[in-house]
Amino acid sequence: MNRQEERYVRNEWLFREVNERIAEVNEKFDVEGATEFLCECGQQTCFETLLLTRAQYEAVRGQGKRFVVVPGHEDGRVERVVHREPDFLVVEKIGEAGEESEEQDPRP
Repeated sequence: MNRQEERYVRNEWLFREVNERIAEVNEKFDVEGATEFLCECGQQTCFETLLLTRAQYEAVRGQGKRFVVVPGHEDGRVERVVHREPDFLVVEKIGEAGEESEEQDPRP
């Protein structure tokens, strides 16, 4: 990966970490229905949110290479879209970005 792609992927990891804390709070307080999660794209200026249920978020997080993003925020240089919903996309990191994303996954 070049420096720009690496910075982009690191931003995604940061947003994934924040969403992990949101998911933990939802589980602790047994929140039902949809919850706001941050877009996990790598754009430094993005602070958009997505509405997902706990089950939808857990389905994304089942694989360390996957992230949830706002439609239009996917980056074909480092990821491919693996699932589409009207309000969000699930992207999977490819190549070196995918390998590093799995290594950085906070879940075992």
